[in-house]
Amino acid sequence: MVVALGKIGFDAYLNHLKRKGLLESKAPYAFAHGAKYNLPDGKTLLASYHPSNQNTQTGKLTRPMFVKIFKEAARLAGG
Repeated sequence: MVVALGKIGFDAYLNHLKRKGLLESKAPYAFAHGAKYNLPDGKTLLASYHPSNQNTQTGKLTRPMFVKIFKEAARLAGG
């Protein structure tokens, strides 16, 4: 289970998989809050907006949205 906080983290993990030869293209993986992908390395990638002041103070990312991501991550990880 990988939880990417923000598009930069999301892209960084996909780039890591590309460098390892486990991913041919990032094109099929679009960043969106709550996006979930089963990856070729056997892990699940779950995306969240970054919990920056810009996102939290504007309401783009709320506490319930953030908590929901981690509850989903725990569920998917079997915890």
